Amino acid sequence: MTVDLDLAARAVRAGARAALETASRGGLAVETKLSDADLVSEADVAAERAIVALLEAERPNDALLGEEGARTTSTNGRRWVVDGIDGTFNFLSGIPHWCVAVGLEDHGEPHAAAVYDPSADELFLAAAGHPTTVNGRPARVRTGRALTRAGVATYLREDKSKDRAGWLATLVDNTGVVRAGGAGTLELAWVAAGRVDAWAQPNVSDWDWVPGAALVRHAGGKATVLDGDPQWHLAGPDALVNELTRLVPR
Repeated sequence: MTVDLDLAARAVRAGARAALETASRGGLAVETKLSDADLVSEADVAAERAIVALLEAERPNDALLGEEGARTTSTNGRRWVVDGIDGTFNFLSGIPHWCVAVGLEDHGEPHAAAVYDPSADELFLAAAGHPTTVNGRPARVRTGRALTRAGVATYLREDKSKDRAGWLATLVDNTGVVRAGGAGTLELAWVAAGRVDAWAQPNVSDWDWVPGAALVRHAGGKATVLDGDPQWHLAGPDALVNELTRLVPR
């Protein structure tokens, strides 16, 4: 395991501990962000702080970007992207579909990632020289399924896409199963593990893309961002990504 990947793994576990310990005290303060269902809680903030403390201590010269406000700059081309809790609505609702994610960009490209699912106690890891693993076992994207038989994950909010109904109708008409679980990074991890076939979302934030995209790429898949408005982010095996490229509204 690379030194960076070991740090990322320790960071996501530290974030999960902080989130769960904060939640265990009860009475979490919760606020809304871009929509009534786009939530942030004390647990999100605690998780990000725990992760950032580790990264700043061990990689003081690297840049940082966190969903809950962490921002530092650097000129070395490396940036850590942090999501203390991906799937906050699920976390607060008691739905076991959320994760803690850390990704490392190298000159703007997803390079390494650690994603931890505390509910299943699964740690997804990937980096250059370390193909994607789940709890140490090799993981690969699933190939050979036609889009009409595939499971595709998506997520839509008004601030992400104005044509939500049209896109959902197109997706339902052309795929086998549509998933909208609410924790996009975890679903990207499942694409990398061959559980979900492909992933398509518009206007994705860096913290919801970089860790999962690294996992998919190092699992033999494709993770790409299309030009246009909205900017579609697609992931999966080459064949399905190519089919989705032709379907997404631009």
